[in-house]
Amino acid sequence: MSMEECRYFLSRYSFGTLITSDLALSHVPFIMPDEDTIETHLASGNHQVASLDNQPCLLSILGPHAFIATTNYITKPAVPTWNYASVSIKGKASLMSPKQLSDSLNQMLSHFQHDLVEDKITLPDEFREKLMQSIIGVRIDITEMRGKLKLGQHRCIEDQRKVFEKLSDKGADNLLYANFAQQWLERFRPDILTGDK
Repeated sequence: MSMEECRYFLSRYSFGTLITSDLALSHVPFIMPDEDTIETHLASGNHQVASLDNQPCLLSILGPHAFIATTNYITKPAVPTWNYASVSIKGKASLMSPKQLSDSLNQMLSHFQHDLVEDKITLPDEFREKLMQSIIGVRIDITEMRGKLKLGQHRCIEDQRKVFEKLSDKGADNLLYANFAQQWLERFRPDILTGDK
């Protein structure tokens, strides 16, 4: 994936697995306030917090994925496979100050539920302040970002169409993957869907 593709992916999938050098992991929501930074938070009681202050870490984000049976292909020979999209981010983590955490939470709320930022009934200031005492903000300065996209890009247009058609009939997870793959290829690789390689 190009950096543009990675950033597009991250704008749509904001939940990942944060891994530290002691091989501890936490599943976290995150935002990307700029091209070089990830922001997230953990419960203050999470033992992983101690491994995040000025330390390297990895954030792994898995997008839609699906098993692709050989019956989904027109072209033969074929083997079954698993198609997916993912991004891995390496970086150096640092802990946020209370002010940085507050700003980060405002950005996160604006991203995920923008109407809550000004809703003082649902989220009054004193309640928010109390909750902020139980979380630790984490900033990750990105040192490396790599994306992996396995959507059967080497398959012909007929195979792509049949995969989308077959998966669309096989449950929500498969439909999610089929929609993702079709939209991705339309945006970044329309030549595959039109046969104009």
